[in-house]
Amino acid sequence: MANAYFLALTLLELIKPISDSGGVPTMAFPLAFVVGVSMIKDIFEDRKRHKQDNEENLRPASAVERGARNLKSMKTHEIKVGCIVKVKENEFFPCDLLLLNSSIPKGICYVETKNLDGETNLKHKQAQKSILKLAKSEDDIFNNFTGALIECEQPNEFLYKFQGNLTL
Repeated sequence: MANAYFLALTLLELIKPISDSGGVPTMAFPLAFVVGVSMIKDIFEDRKRHKQDNEENLRPASAVERGARNLKSMKTHEIKVGCIVKVKENEFFPCDLLLLNSSIPKGICYVETKNLDGETNLKHKQAQKSILKLAKSEDDIFNNFTGALIECEQPNEFLYKFQGNLTL
């Protein structure tokens, strides 16, 4: 908004009858300098973010492709909706996941979300009881969820709200 204000003042400077500078846009150079420095800073930040995204997308993950029955190593960018993903303790989550089960009793897991919201405390998550009954072992997961259909909302800015349906 500040840049828009100074742009308006620069344009008003071009009108001789109301200008202090006799129609010469004296604020144009400082405004161009500030906007140019901001653009250069944004370019460096975008390149850094792009590099981090590429590193994240090329990170390996253990997953089962939709319709397959064997766990294999794949890049996180290859994971699609419907893939079954196995996440081990202290591993990064490669994507949004529906928790089927956990090695902790009652399907409980703890998730650190500092990359998303900056909070370092662990969030308590628990698998839904109806899903937990069908996912007691890896074989149960392959048998019961390989043909599952997942319908979910498009990506959005809400970190703690999710709408979706799992059809078995």
